[in-house]
Order: sequence, then structure tokens, then C-alpha cells
Amino acid sequence: MPELNVDLHPAQLEIFNSTARFKAVAAGRRFGKSRLAAWILLIKALQSDEKDVFYIGPTFQQAKDIMWLMLKELGEPFIAAAHENTAVLTLTNGRRIYLKGSDRPDTLRGVGLAYVVLDEYASMKPVVWEQIIRPTLADVRGGALFIGTPAGKNHFYDLYTDALDDDDWEAWQFNSTDNPFIP
Repeated sequence: MPELNVDLHPAQLEIFNSTARFKAVAAGRRFGKSRLAAWILLIKALQSDEKDVFYIGPTFQQAKDIMWLMLKELGEPFIAAAHENTAVLTLTNGRRIYLKGSDRPDTLRGVGLAYVVLDEYASMKPVVWEQIIRPTLADVRGGALFIGTPAGKNHFYDLYTDALDDDDWEAWQFNSTDNPFIP
């Protein structure tokens, strides 16, 4: 089996190596949140015995624009099929990575998941996490990564501050300049 060569900068690695079930990351643009998310999605899908993973953006098109090519590039040796229209990758172990949009919340219902990434969570309705996604993780104690650029005091801010005081959660805040590849 091919080997994954996870390539992340030190701040990304700090998040990646955390064993917290739920992770909240507020970081500036170009920090590398999407690349971190792609690696985590690939690894969680490859480790899962029975459940798939979701990457959720504010809209399906945003999810596809941000994540699709990166996932195909990083996961190439482990991809058995790539469904372009629906943005679903089937990996060699049979697990799938789905790209979804939160603008149509009912399309997120009815599945069980091993892991989920919610990108730009501040742009989503809180019900997406609270009533739709969180229950999908319950039976296998799946995890979640919330990533976004700080945008004032909203539900992402509340989730981030709540995460600081919860044992199942870990939270980070980084600047764009914490990415050593930014000049």
C-alpha cells in the first residue's frame, strides 16, 4: 500500500496531532486551514471501518472550489474513483469523502459519519452543526474540525470560546503570518 507523506507546517501539525474529538481553528487567510483539512479528511476516511467523512462549505460550489482539486492531488494513490458532478471521492478502502454545502441543510441529513470538516462555520446556520451534523457522529463518536477566518462575535466565536473549556474540544487561534511559507 502506498504511504501518505503528510506535509504540514508546525502550526498545522499542532492541530493535526491533537487527540481532541472536536477542534476549532480561527486563523487568518492563507494560514493553510484547507490543506490541513484535506489531510485530516483523507486520514480519517482511510482509518474508518464503516463510516464516511464530509467536508462542508457554505455552498456546494465553494466546497468544490476550495477542496476538490487539493483532495484529488493529495489522495491520488488512495483514490479508487472520483465522481466529478457530485464531488465524491471513493477511496481504495471503500470509504467516501463527500463535499457538501450547508446552504441546503436537508441534504446533510440521514447519514452516519466518522468525521466532518465545517469550513467557514461563521457563514453557516448554527442548526447545521447543532441539529444535523452532531447527531451523525454520535454512534461512532466521530469527530469534527471547525475552521474559519475570524469575523466578529458570532456563533463561530461562541463555539471557539466554549471549546476552550470543554475536555472533548481544543481550540486554536493563528495569524496568516504563522504560516512560514507566507513572505
